[in-house]
Amino acid sequence: MGIRSLFENKTPVMGRTVGRVHVIDVLRGGAIIAMVGYHLVVDLYTQGIIPREALYNPWLNTLQEIIACTFILSSGVSCRFSRNNFRRGLIMLGAAAVVSLVSYIFSPKLFIVYGVLHFLATAAILWALIGKLVDRLPSFVVPAVCLPAAIFTGFFVVNRTFDVRYLWILGIRHPEFSSGDYFPLMPYFFIYLIGTWAGKYIAEGRFPAWFYRISCKPLEFIGKHTIWIYLAHQPLCMGIALLIKALI
Repeated sequence: MGIRSLFENKTPVMGRTVGRVHVIDVLRGGAIIAMVGYHLVVDLYTQGIIPREALYNPWLNTLQEIIACTFILSSGVSCRFSRNNFRRGLIMLGAAAVVSLVSYIFSPKLFIVYGVLHFLATAAILWALIGKLVDRLPSFVVPAVCLPAAIFTGFFVVNRTFDVRYLWILGIRHPEFSSGDYFPLMPYFFIYLIGTWAGKYIAEGRFPAWFYRISCKPLEFIGKHTIWIYLAHQPLCMGIALLIKALI
């Protein structure tokens, strides 16, 4: 089974087949483009090309969170169409290890210990393990629990540090912990679960008809190849930053 087949949206539902839902690829494609742009800004800052204020400002930070949450939500939806989320997670985990290695080689100060790809790999594996149990809950439980949990942990856990080591995967950071890209399970796994909840209804064809007609071929193409784009963009962005630095 190839990587592409793991992401094929061909799922039998109620006696019929829901084909690939293009809007998911559109959202994922748009989000990965924005994410690459953000990481290019980070690399330009690390090379001293743009000032600190250009990176660390509330508008850009808010935009980055919106981009990340869109990407994570769409990934949660996509897991409903995957034939094997556990294997999909393992593949992404291997890709995440490559991202960490490349980040360490190119910019040790921004070494990615646990970034978005690490998180998505973990989330896919966790969903493979607990998804059937979650689906046994009443339909209102996931959004009723996960939305306030995401908001609470996003404001009161991730933005603090604790005198505890080795729990950074959960979002509980020691003051000495750092990661060039950081997406812990809290709050982002709650957002991912909301995506899986919505994905169930999308897969069952219960969204409005116009939702399934949304299409944008360029973004769909990008959305279908996000894992490869994410792998390639780290050295590419750094290369662009280094080239600009050499020219100015």
